[in-house]
Amino acid sequence: MFLAALLLFAGCKSNEQTVMNKDFLTLATERYSVRSFSPTPVSQDKIDLIIKAGQIAPTAVNSQPQMVYVAKSEDVMAKLNEVSPCIYGAPHCFVFCYNDENVAQRGENGNYGDIDVTIVLTHMMLEAANLGIGTCIVGYYDAAKLTEALELPENMHPVLLMPFGYPSEISEPSEKHSSYRNLEETVKYL
Repeated sequence: MFLAALLLFAGCKSNEQTVMNKDFLTLATERYSVRSFSPTPVSQDKIDLIIKAGQIAPTAVNSQPQMVYVAKSEDVMAKLNEVSPCIYGAPHCFVFCYNDENVAQRGENGNYGDIDVTIVLTHMMLEAANLGIGTCIVGYYDAAKLTEALELPENMHPVLLMPFGYPSEISEPSEKHSSYRNLEETVKYL
């Protein structure tokens, strides 16, 4: 099992994927960036499980600086579509920020805000995949417009967006999805 108890859904609608017990490497390998979503909303109980996965994610000195905004309304989703072309028709979106009032510092290297938020997002992304929900990590957006559109407080720093929902019938992994550099190029033993 991965982060939350695995759920088995018998007789799922055609746009819902059946969740099965998968080891971590299988889950991580099969997960892909969804760029075509079904308009079917995700149930609140599944959103709650995804959020729980983020809550238990490690952060520097357990500072938990993340603030995750859950965009569900058509009005907010329309605003997100105005600040990024990469929402891909998702019915919902997580907006990941960090609060500079409680982020751990890295000395001369700044703070851990972006790192902590990325760890939280990764836990949530993998739990979503575990539940049959597609996601896409988006860093391409206008931060000033996002801050204004969502009326974010000054202490909130947007980091990433993650549209989420059920993949559409035409959704498939990109051609590069299973293309990996040789380990000798990316790993060095010292």
